Amino acid sequence: DDAGGCIVTWEALRLIHLLDLQPKRTIRLVLFTNEENGIRGALDYRDMVIENGEIDNHVLALEVDFGVFEPRGFGFRGSDEAIPLLEQISALLEPIGASTLRQGTAGTVDVGPLNREGVPIMGLDVDTERYFWYHHTAADRMEIIDANELARCVAAVAVMAYVVADMPERLPR
Repeated sequence: DDAGGCIVTWEALRLIHLLDLQPKRTIRLVLFTNEENGIRGALDYRDMVIENGEIDNHVLALEVDFGVFEPRGFGFRGSDEAIPLLEQISALLEPIGASTLRQGTAGTVDVGPLNREGVPIMGLDVDTERYFWYHHTAADRMEIIDANELARCVAAVAVMAYVVADMPERLPR
């Protein structure tokens, strides 16, 4: 039920690549499965990165799971020390109206298992007025996505992902 979110994150990384931007840290795209039936994809990913000793390399987990609508900003769940840094990054998104940063309300399910291991998490915050018009219905199709809203969601995710990955210091946990 999250093809739009998959497209947004894929396109955000593609945009970073097309702009030939190379952040200090790796940006990894993970497309989880099985959210509605036990979040097994998210749990398996968490278990894999713990087993492989990679959990501490995860600076931030960002999810797009509330549709592709007008972006408002991001919800964040993590340390208070990270807030000033994220507020500076969020300010860059003011021109597209996506500069809001809400602490404690990341609103994400799939990255929750990583958060329980100490990884800060974010969720793209969008205008959800039309969310249930499409959610889990036959109307939930790519051709209904507004191209301008899609572009703004991609831009917001690309900026947040790139800047966090390129900061001199790691995002505080």
